[in-house]
Amino acid sequence: MTGGAGFISSANKSSKDNRNLAKIRPKATRDDGISRAENMDKADLKSIEDSINFRMSRRNSYVNSGYFFAGIVTLIILWILYILFF
Repeated sequence: MTGGAGFISSANKSSKDNRNLAKIRPKATRDDGISRAENMDKADLKSIEDSINFRMSRRNSYVNSGYFFAGIVTLIILWILYILFF
């Protein structure tokens, strides 16, 4: 357990250095200066809704195919167990 105390003091110093760097670094901004709120005002609500619906339908199809795949794997395992023990 040698070196444990040195590691803790090193971690504390590193943590303190990171906090100090956060104070002097400028906040991140976009190059064009456009804010998210301004972009949302320009957004077409119909296209946003279509995009959300499309993504949700893709998610649902992946979830359903996952259940199908899990069911097939389960049946194959049960079939193998039946062959081995009966």
